[in-house]
Amino acid sequence: MPAFRAHSREEIQRARTLYEETEAAPADIARLMGLGVNTFYRRVKQWGWRRRRLRVEESDAIAEEAVRSEAERLEDARLAAEGRAWLDSRRTAAERAEAAILGQIAAIEGMQLRAAQAALDLIDSERAARTLLRLAQGLNEVRKLKDADARADATAASRGQRAPETEPGFDVEAMRNELRCRIEAMRAAHAAGEG
Repeated sequence: MPAFRAHSREEIQRARTLYEETEAAPADIARLMGLGVNTFYRRVKQWGWRRRRLRVEESDAIAEEAVRSEAERLEDARLAAEGRAWLDSRRTAAERAEAAILGQIAAIEGMQLRAAQAALDLIDSERAARTLLRLAQGLNEVRKLKDADARADATAASRGQRAPETEPGFDVEAMRNELRCRIEAMRAAHAAGEG
């Protein structure tokens, strides 16, 4: 076993700088200090130096965050380039409402099938039928709105004009809110009926 060697503060500080701030091999730093690699690592821990593995993990976390923020920036740029028009257009809102209504209709039809199979009482089945009727009426209204928008766009395009955003007295937000409330009420009724 080699004799213990005392190191001056300057030697320790120089080794610490090499270890923490450069990519110098730990074996080379240990050799400069006259230590074996295992002893060097014990001293690194004893002296409280920052472990390189931790630096790599910190660097990985920083790199992951940079990649994530760059991906978010690129996604935002892509959405901005598209003009985010799909978020604001009535036609897209109508398509989302139509999809939600069709989903609810499918859920109620499934519930009616289960009700028939399980021979549930007549009241639940009638309630589901009334709800299905209201959903079908709402779907027809949404489809009429989409057709009217398409006709207005086609007419405006043939005239070389821009289609009006809304009809006088028609509130798109009110329609969205009403549809949202109705769908949530139907979901709650559906969940209460199955529970």
